[in-house]
Amino acid sequence: MAALKYAGMDDTDSEDELPPGWEERSTTDGWVYYANHEEMKTQWEHPKTGKKKRCAGALPYGWEQETDDKGQIIYVE
Repeated sequence: MAALKYAGMDDTDSEDELPPGWEERSTTDGWVYYANHEEMKTQWEHPKTGKKKRCAGALPYGWEQETDDKGQIIYVE
């Protein structure tokens, strides 16, 4: 595993674990992005896996939750 450390990739239990100085955040519509506090920049891709993700339970892009006159929750595009 020394080769991984040399390449800047720590040997961890989870590939989703963030490197030191990174933070996972999400937008109001559920998209996850990553903040690198050491370099003062953000990106959509996970710094180790290169994958993008979205928080579970978020509505599809362009959809909103509203309440109708009867108090029922409805979803509109």
